[in-house]
Amino acid sequence: MSSGNQIKHAIASLRAPLRYIEDHSINLDQCLIGTGISRYDLEKGNFRIRLTQAVRFYQNLWELSEDPYLGLNLGSQYRLADYGMWGFALMSARNLHRVLELALRLVALSFTGFRHEIVEDGALTVHRLTPLLDYGSILTFMSDRELSAIHQIYCELEHGTSPIIKMDFLHDGGSTPFRYRQHFDCPVNFNCSRNEYVMKTADLYRTTSNTSRESEELCVQQCELLISRLSKRSNLVDDVRYMILSRPGEFLDIESVARKMKMSARTLRRHLSEQNTSYQALLNEIRYGL
Repeated sequence: MSSGNQIKHAIASLRAPLRYIEDHSINLDQCLIGTGISRYDLEKGNFRIRLTQAVRFYQNLWELSEDPYLGLNLGSQYRLADYGMWGFALMSARNLHRVLELALRLVALSFTGFRHEIVEDGALTVHRLTPLLDYGSILTFMSDRELSAIHQIYCELEHGTSPIIKMDFLHDGGSTPFRYRQHFDCPVNFNCSRNEYVMKTADLYRTTSNTSRESEELCVQQCELLISRLSKRSNLVDDVRYMILSRPGEFLDIESVARKMKMSARTLRRHLSEQNTSYQALLNEIRYGL
C-alpha cells in the first residue's frame, strides 16, 4: 500500500466534514486531536494535509459522532465546487467516459483515500476502489464516504440521475443494510472482495456538458499547473497563482493573500513588480482561464 505520509490533500477536503461538524454541534477541537492540524491551518487555502492526518481526523469524528452512516452522509455533502479546479475540470468534460479519464489523470488533486481503476467488461464498466492504507476500524466509514462522494459526483454531472446499476462493498453493511439500498437506489452487495461501483458502459457516453473543448483544455492546464506546483518548489509568482487556484470562485484580495504568505501587501506588490507582473495581472490571467 502507498504511504499516507506521501499522499496529500488540499485542506478543502475537510470542508464537507466541517459543515457536518458545525451542523451537528460536534467539538472541532476534539476532532483535531492528534492530527497536527490547527484551526489556523483550516483557514489557509493553500495548506495541504497528509492522508494519515485526514484519517486521524476522521477517526476522531467517527468516535464523536453517533451516526452509524456518517460516511454515507458526509460523502453526499461533497459538491464538485468543493474540489476546486479538479471539480471544474470534471464539469467541463463532455460525458462520463471523459470524466473518468480526467479524474484518474488528475487524481493528485482529488480527496481520495483509495486507488481507482476503471475496468470495461463488455456492456458493463466497473469503477473499482482499493484502500491506499489499512483503515482498520474505520474501513466502513472510509468506504462509505468514498463511494457516496463518487455517487454524488455522478449525480451532479448527470443532473440528478445516476448511471449506477449495482454496488459492492468490502464491509458487511452493519445491522441495517437496507439503508445502503435506500441511499444509492440500487442493489447493494456486502462482504465482497472489492469496493465497486458498476455502470452500463453505454450510459457513460451520454452528453453531460456542452462546454467547449477549449474550455476543458484550459481547466486541465490549470490542474496540471497545480500538480506541477505540488511536485516541486516554485517561485513567488507560482505560489500566488497556486493560492488563487486553490479557491476558484472565492478570489482573495492582495491583502489576504499577503497575510497568508506572512508578508505585507506592499512587500508582495514589490516582489511581484520585480518579476514584471502584479497581483491584478495574475488574477486577470486566472479569471480569463476560468
